[in-house]
Amino acid sequence: MKVSLEWLGEWCDWRGTPEELAERLTRSGTEVISITSTGSRVKGVVSAKILEKKPHPNADRLTVCLVDDGGGPRQVVCGAKNHNAGDVVPLAKPGTVFPDGMTIKSAKLRGESSEGMLCSAKELGLAEEAEGLLILPVATGLGVPLEELFPGETVIEMEITSNRPDLASVEGIARELEALGVARKTRPPIPAIAAGILAGWKVEVENSKDCPFYTLTGLRVRPDIESPEWMKKRLSATGMRSLGLLVDVTNYVLLETGQPVHAFDAERLQGKTLSVRRAKPGEKISGLDGDTHLLEVEDLVIADGHGPVALAGVVGGRDSSVQKETRNILLESASFHAGRIRRTGRRLSLPTESSRRFGRGGLDPSLVERAKDRVIQLLSDCGALEKTEGTLTVGAVPARNPSPIPLRLDRVEKILGLKAGAKDIAIKLRALGLKEGEGGWIPPSWRADLREETDLLEELVRLSDLEKVTAVLDPLAEGRSMDDREDQGRRAIRSFLVERGYFETLSGSLTRKGGEKQVALTVAAGPEAAAYRDSLFPGLLGSAARNLSRGLTDLKLFEIGRVAGKDGREMIRVALLISGRERPVNWDDRETMTDLFSLKGVWDGLRERFSGIGEPLSLREVTPAEKKAAGIKVTVYVAEGNIGQERTGTTAYREVSSFPGVERDLALVLPETVTYAEVEKAIRASAPAELEALVVFDRFRDPSGVKVPKGFLSLGCRLQFRSGARTLTEQEVGGWEKKILESLSTRCQARLRGVL
Repeated sequence: MKVSLEWLGEWCDWRGTPEELAERLTRSGTEVISITSTGSRVKGVVSAKILEKKPHPNADRLTVCLVDDGGGPRQVVCGAKNHNAGDVVPLAKPGTVFPDGMTIKSAKLRGESSEGMLCSAKELGLAEEAEGLLILPVATGLGVPLEELFPGETVIEMEITSNRPDLASVEGIARELEALGVARKTRPPIPAIAAGILAGWKVEVENSKDCPFYTLTGLRVRPDIESPEWMKKRLSATGMRSLGLLVDVTNYVLLETGQPVHAFDAERLQGKTLSVRRAKPGEKISGLDGDTHLLEVEDLVIADGHGPVALAGVVGGRDSSVQKETRNILLESASFHAGRIRRTGRRLSLPTESSRRFGRGGLDPSLVERAKDRVIQLLSDCGALEKTEGTLTVGAVPARNPSPIPLRLDRVEKILGLKAGAKDIAIKLRALGLKEGEGGWIPPSWRADLREETDLLEELVRLSDLEKVTAVLDPLAEGRSMDDREDQGRRAIRSFLVERGYFETLSGSLTRKGGEKQVALTVAAGPEAAAYRDSLFPGLLGSAARNLSRGLTDLKLFEIGRVAGKDGREMIRVALLISGRERPVNWDDRETMTDLFSLKGVWDGLRERFSGIGEPLSLREVTPAEKKAAGIKVTVYVAEGNIGQERTGTTAYREVSSFPGVERDLALVLPETVTYAEVEKAIRASAPAELEALVVFDRFRDPSGVKVPKGFLSLGCRLQFRSGARTLTEQEVGGWEKKILESLSTRCQARLRGVL
């Protein structure tokens, strides 16, 4: 919502700076997102009269003009076509600098000297589009700066929340400022037009729920009346173009009151009946937005004897729109069902000023009559109204009998921390337009969002100076809920994986049918969204495929999300995916490809760090069928497992020993059927507590059987011993080594390679 401070100044007495006004509105919950200025944006441009105009001798599209800005004639070359001798136009003299950095200089254009530039409204920042020069009134003096002819206005733009449709108008903002302590100015009431019944026309409303109240007023107007400059200026400040008096007045009333109104050209309608009804299958309408829209049976339209002439509450029809020569208009002012208008506007991507206001719902029903009377008043003030021919009404102003909202004073202090007396609270609520009744406070007709005690508490706190409210912690507050702790645990898992080079992916939870544990949707959103996923793998593979197709072959991806588990219950899982090289290639490091051990190492790190993660449900290479379905051609490894409900564990602190360690390398020969897990188990079964690390540094098999017998393999294991209390002796390390070799011999049939 945009509004100029000059316009707002007619409603309230604000004497501070625009920034202070923005701060006050933002603190009360109505965010001001910008403060801008209108008017001429170029300093140094003055008015000048064209004394002579002749064609350029060397360019068909240029003219040579002799202009006078009060300081004597000068020659200017111009490319516009809409000017003639005697016109008064803006002149930018040499030295003028435009906002984009362009500086006007004396120069020769195709052989003719040019001392300046004649300007359009667009170049001066007065309009978004312009087809030629800005022609000023003939009576304009020469040499007058354009900033004096077009003084700027300060415009504030506010973000109106969906529950506050009453703020989408100048009157609504003025009411809000009054509640914030800004004095409201007294304005003359809008005169109620005592018109008779409109003869010769008929209005039919198909469903009163779609349109509870509809008015149609016939007006005869003069077609030769221009919009007054003050009206054009205010519409321009809010981003609206002037489109003629009849359209400008309806737009002005919409911005002023918040109630959309629409004018039909009575002579362009077919028949003498207007129907408010649902659209019929196959009906179309050519809208004022320039597009032709195919309608659906849920769309609400205004139709004449031929078909739809307007989309109710959204956009008018081109075929029934008012023209410059229009003399007879039918003025529509009505209430429409908010949800229906909102759905139509969204489906057709028509976020018009009208659909935004109707779509929010909660418009003050009394505005229907007031907006109609305001249009008639403005047309009369502008000298365009010749006759009011009468009004047709269908339905009535929707009755609003809100129940009094109780407000307990003890709740104000307990919930808000405000120590305010009943008198102070009553002053604030009355400033909002509420009236005290039996059993509570009755909200005004424009505040349909106030329904319960909590709403009143919100109003009180936003109208208060929050910096003066003492912060008090609830002694019963736990601090963090179980959900908070679980979310914190998942955040820690994310950090752990990111630190190890993994990137998080996010994929949709709906997939095509096929998994054993998937939960099928009763109503599928499409073939690719017919069931709730039972694994994170499909989403990860899709992300991998997109990255691989763009040349990113070294992948480390992970995802944390919900899946359908046993009996359809939701489970939270973490899934990992790797492909390509383990780390970037460096000149002093050999290329290392990822494998299952890379993935298992990270998973073991997760298990050690976080108590809620157990053994992976799946740790494997992606099958050829899965790769083909995802469009992947390289080797990819994946792992997936559940994240339990246990609280995130912390790594136990271990003091670093200050004593030296002792290493022993064992070159073992053992049957190739023995797994490494069995070897590790045999070593740790007889190793002392001083065994700090166990690393495999070599694995060798000789197919010829010369160095290592066939059916056997050589395994190089490095054992590192260290004590935290003393220096180890050669004798005790040798004893430990002997016991380990005995265990390997018994459990794995392993021997030292030199002892065959």
